[in-house]
Formats: sequence, C-alpha cells, structure tokens
Amino acid sequence: DDELVDVVVTAPGDEVVLSTKRGMAIRFNESDARPMGRNTSGVKGINLADDDELVGMVVADPNATLLTVCEFGYGKRTPFGPGEQATGEPADDEAGEAATGDSAVSSEPAEADESADGGDAATSSGARYRTQRRGGKGLRDIKTTERNGNVTGIVRVDDDDELLMMTARGKIQRIAAGEINVIGRNTQGVRIMRLDDDDTLIAVVRVPKDDNGDAETVVATPAAPVAAANSESGAGGNVAGDDFDQPEADEPTGDES
Repeated sequence: DDELVDVVVTAPGDEVVLSTKRGMAIRFNESDARPMGRNTSGVKGINLADDDELVGMVVADPNATLLTVCEFGYGKRTPFGPGEQATGEPADDEAGEAATGDSAVSSEPAEADESADGGDAATSSGARYRTQRRGGKGLRDIKTTERNGNVTGIVRVDDDDELLMMTARGKIQRIAAGEINVIGRNTQGVRIMRLDDDDTLIAVVRVPKDDNGDAETVVATPAAPVAAANSESGAGGNVAGDDFDQPEADEPTGDES
C-alpha cells in the first residue's frame, strides 16, 4: 500500500531531502522531479529497501541543520551543507522510474561525532548530505539501532528555533533546537526526550524563532489517535552531555559511480 507523506513548495535551484524510517536519506535537486500533470504516478525519489518506508521530506537550506528524531527519544542535528554534487548518470527512464544502481554512496568512513563544544566533524563534507541523483538508495543519516528505534520524522531547524515533541501517551516537551548538538550523519545521536518504557515519540514540530508559539510545520509519520496531551513533559536529559558513539562507514547501497 502507498500513501502521501508530505508536500512542499519549491523554487528553481532548491534541493529536497527525503528520509526513511530505517535511517537513510537522499538529497537531490527539485528539477530532477520533472513537472507533470495531476493524477499521475510521479517518479521515484529514493529506492527503498523491502522493510523501509518514507517518513519525511524537507527543502534543504545550506545554512540550516536537519533534525532527525527516532521513536525512542534519540536524535541529532546535522548541517545540510552546500550539497557538493555527486557524480552519476541520471536516474530517469521512459517509465518515470529510477535506476536502482545509482546510489552514489561513498566508501569512505564517516568522520567521528563532534564534541559538545564543537568540532570539524559535523562541518566536513563527508558528514553532510551531498547532492545525488534521485532514485538512489541514499546515504546513511542515522543509525536505527535497538537503542534508537526507527526514525519518526525530520525537521529543518535553525539554532534559534524551538521544538515541540509529543509522545504516543500524550506527553509533550518543548526545547530549544540549539540545545541539541550538531554532529555528523551515520551516528546514533543523543537523547532529546526521556520516555517511559511503554512510550514512543510520534511527532516533532518546529516552532520558528519569530513565532509566538504556534507550530509551523509537523514533519513526522502519521500517528494513531492518542489521549489528551499531558501538560507534564518528560524529564529531559542533558543533551550536550550524552556520550557519542563512533560512526561506521557508510553502508554500501548500490553500484558506485
């Protein structure tokens, strides 16, 4: 079964990032998805594994960060960066489907997580989301380990933004985006919300810095109805103090160019 996940407005030159529940992400130019009429099947944005599905889409901003959150309360922020172009053949064919071999995934190991007071790892080109052609399997964004669970959603944030998170049992918590360390992709991230054992994170909302408190955009998987939100938020962990794991090399996900 297929369903609509998200819709965004783009301008010429924009790039979009698609994210999956198993922690993969792909960044490509919006012009790769050619204009077409309504009531069409469209073209493939990312080549999904059998057990994977799309959970979110955002327009990339080289000066902002991508927040990725997982169901067990862990997540991370990673700079979009300028989107260095990956080489590869176009992933289009006459049927509008993408060739599955053009993933353009690097075999170079990802850099280590940056420390709490900053570092070069999160700003190096290998730690960001370089531009690929649509239809590939993408790059490893976050590790969906037993600790993290699957990806719930992604949000584009600036340091001055705030985040409003909600759990399946109705707890909400609001934190500053700047409290979450900026680290590279292909990592586990840090705890951003402490959850009860029987609870999961189901939604995250960006609250812009110039907003009075009303959320602007929700980017997360659709959730089942939940009880009325409990005004008591979960006890937040020390985001900056969590230990970082050492990242692994990007997983081979297709024929390299």
